[in-house]
Amino acid sequence: MKRKICFFTSIIIIISWFVLVGCGEKNESINESEEAFEMIKDLGTTFQENTLDKSFYEIIDGEVADILSYNYQDRSIYVAGLKVFEEFGISNEGGVSISADGKILTLSMIKSTGSVTGALDGPYVYFKINLVTDEIIEKKFEPAPDYTELGRLEFAEYSNEVIELSDEQILQVGLYFKDLIREIEAN
Repeated sequence: MKRKICFFTSIIIIISWFVLVGCGEKNESINESEEAFEMIKDLGTTFQENTLDKSFYEIIDGEVADILSYNYQDRSIYVAGLKVFEEFGISNEGGVSISADGKILTLSMIKSTGSVTGALDGPYVYFKINLVTDEIIEKKFEPAPDYTELGRLEFAEYSNEVIELSDEQILQVGLYFKDLIREIEAN
């Protein structure tokens, strides 16, 4: 329960920060906007204008996720509706970050079981990877709640569901996000 409260508080803070940053005055010319759009057009996504101020990069309804928002300052991604890894289902939410020195990638992701409107409460995956050695530093797989115990029998099939990734899968997911972050930063 404490983890959920912390998670939702973090999401509220992140969204508030995006609102504040996104409301700043824009000074880019139309030509700069068009050039920036052309640079990221190959991702096949809709992009938000606040990408141009280099504080964050946002893709809505893209090939990678329904929402992908990259914060340039702290090198972190907020992702909802991740599409490229079926292990997380189609309804999920989480974050990925790279440490300031660029050596450690951290991922946390929760898969929705559809039991709570407006919230996610399914299995949880967390890991840290050393990007220099491709070594897994830490990994944690937490199960979905026991819905039978909670009296939510319509979701009993998801009770205690766990997403356990092999070390190979963890590295695949981690290196995918490392490359994605580098691609975003290069543009």
